[in-house]
Amino acid sequence: MREVMGGRIRQTDSAVGVLRLLLILSLTGPMVVLAFVTFQGRTLLLDNATNRTTRMAELLAQQVSSAFDGYNVALSRIEEHLVHSEGAFQEQPLHEYLAEIDRDMSTVDGLVIVGEDGKALAHSRYFPVPKTYIGDRDYIRSVTAAPEVDAAGRDSHVLLQGRDGLTLGLPVRSRFSQKVVLPASRARRDLTGQIAGTFIVSISQRYFEDFFRALALTPSDRVALVRADSRVLVQIPASPGRPSIDPQETGTLDAVALAANDANLARRLDEGTIDYVSPLDDARRISGFRKVDGYPIYVEVGFAVDGVLTPWRRQAAINLVIAVLATLVLFTVTRLALRKTRDEAAMHGLMLAEARQRIEAESALRQAQKMEALGQLTGGIAHDFNNLLNIVLVNLELAAKRLGDRQGPDLDRLDGYVKSATQGAERGVALTRRLLAFAHRQEVAPGPVKIPDLVTGLVDLLGQAAGARVRITLDTPRGLPAVLADPNELETALLNLVVNARDAMPEGGRIHIAVREDGTSPRHLVLSVKDTGCGMDAAMLTRVTEPFFTTKELGKGSGLGLAMVERFATQSGGRLTLESRPGQGTTVEIFLPVA
Repeated sequence: MREVMGGRIRQTDSAVGVLRLLLILSLTGPMVVLAFVTFQGRTLLLDNATNRTTRMAELLAQQVSSAFDGYNVALSRIEEHLVHSEGAFQEQPLHEYLAEIDRDMSTVDGLVIVGEDGKALAHSRYFPVPKTYIGDRDYIRSVTAAPEVDAAGRDSHVLLQGRDGLTLGLPVRSRFSQKVVLPASRARRDLTGQIAGTFIVSISQRYFEDFFRALALTPSDRVALVRADSRVLVQIPASPGRPSIDPQETGTLDAVALAANDANLARRLDEGTIDYVSPLDDARRISGFRKVDGYPIYVEVGFAVDGVLTPWRRQAAINLVIAVLATLVLFTVTRLALRKTRDEAAMHGLMLAEARQRIEAESALRQAQKMEALGQLTGGIAHDFNNLLNIVLVNLELAAKRLGDRQGPDLDRLDGYVKSATQGAERGVALTRRLLAFAHRQEVAPGPVKIPDLVTGLVDLLGQAAGARVRITLDTPRGLPAVLADPNELETALLNLVVNARDAMPEGGRIHIAVREDGTSPRHLVLSVKDTGCGMDAAMLTRVTEPFFTTKELGKGSGLGLAMVERFATQSGGRLTLESRPGQGTTVEIFLPVA
């Protein structure tokens, strides 16, 4: 039963360890999963935003390229018309021709032909055209003036020109319609190829703004046309720092550049997709840049990171609530299971302790029953044996009286036999008294006993019991106090110890009998018997005082010797100790109280 209970306790302890690990995992596991899922969701959203900016920028770049190609086609038609009309230039027919082309182009605010003197020669929407001077505009000077060489030896004007020399200027307020337009200009050449003026397409900025708004972006997102020199041509939404345009302004608008203070933007335009913080509104965006085919212009589509991560934050908050609830549930369930398992382990421990106590109680009960039966048996045998010895003693006493009056050598010898028989019978009577005392059938009679005198008086008997091969040595000082014990019991105990020592030395040896004071308690004397025999191991020492336990061969020992010695020491108010090791002999000590 104890093995079964012990196995259950070991299983319970193992389950407790597993539940403790689960308790830790219930706290950390959901949070780790939440962190992983949340991080993955954020990464996927940002990657998706990057892919969207790339696709949309590519689409818009194609659209803008098609629009600019359309402007080039229109200007080429006008230039061809002028070449065929050279020498017969008239404003009204030219105005009608320009107006016809203008009607087919819904994205423009007018077509203008500028002469070499910087004044308008014809306009698609005004007749007669106001003789307004516009030669000071950058988009005119860049196609008619002499080349400007930069530090790298390049023509800065050419760098801003696209297919067929089309140059896109910065947004300005038209001096004809007073509207903000995006001008595109191209040189007008005569039959000899010399520059004879400028063609201008005033592109409606509203067209691009309406087109970009149709993308249904959030207010924090951004769509823009950026020139190669980092100047912004169109931007949705408009920059919060963008100033109003002065109707009287005659120069270019450098202030409308989104990234005029961002020296790295020009380099970033070629990187495709970037994640940067705008210098104007401090908004972090993921922007995709695509170059318009054939023109020094880039399309930018930027998604605000805050807007991209808004659904992620909402989902992260929901996931956090779910993780907290899951953690609480797992922790509660695991803790209840752990508590139940601990209670079960404690219950199993109590059951095991109770089972151990029951087994010990049953063992003690069996021992008591055995000792009671032994006492009854010993008492009965000793009583009958004592009666027989009494009969022998009575008859020997009568025989001694009858022989007392007679003389002769035979009678003397017979008298010696009778005396020896009498002494043996008396010793038998003393032995029966000891058996009765062991069986609690006769009370011991303790009194003051001088142990050194008792040992000295038993030397001859002890020598006969030990045999010729065993040498007995004594250490019995005379000045020691008397002890309180039954002298007959003490003699029997000493005789039993000597006999046991002799049996442990079949080849002979030495027995040392000593008497001393107890060093730890001056109220006791110690009678020790030490032999040089075979000794005993620890397992034998735990059982050697059990009645009927013996290590001797069958028929050579009853197993009562040490049991009677321990009983005597306990009844006398002392105790018995044994010390032994295999091959190093045995030392038995009887502690007896001083009288």
